[in-house]
Amino acid sequence: MRRWISFALNALLLLLLVSFIFIQVWVLPHAVDNVVSVFPEVEPLAVPSFIWGVVAIACWQAVAVIGLRLVMLIRDHRFNSSSYGWLWAIIGCLLAFIVLVVSAFIALSVLGYTNPGVMYGLIAGGLVALIIVVSVMVFLGANSVIRPYLRG
Repeated sequence: MRRWISFALNALLLLLLVSFIFIQVWVLPHAVDNVVSVFPEVEPLAVPSFIWGVVAIACWQAVAVIGLRLVMLIRDHRFNSSSYGWLWAIIGCLLAFIVLVVSAFIALSVLGYTNPGVMYGLIAGGLVALIIVVSVMVFLGANSVIRPYLRG
């Protein structure tokens, strides 16, 4: 990997991590407070939505940290089949996020809080995570199928 690509990926992932921390510490609590002040009927959802948001963002933070590790492995030319465990860890984090999305979707539907913006956001986030999971699994599957033929 070229040095500038490695630098750009590291900078992007670090920027994402800092952004995620900012969102967890400042944006999320203020957003929940603002929604509750405007719509007092959603006050019972304030604490669960804050906890859900923190855990959901933590899933993506873990993916970013693992991504940093993978960039370092690739930069140092040490990425090989033994590094696939990191890809499985990304899949695990994203599957946890998908479970959070589905559980939030179901809980909000049962409670009758089906604001279209929230529901579309859940669907979009879940689909993005699902697309990434399928892409990584296809990569892992293709490499396990192709590898025996490459050894000759």
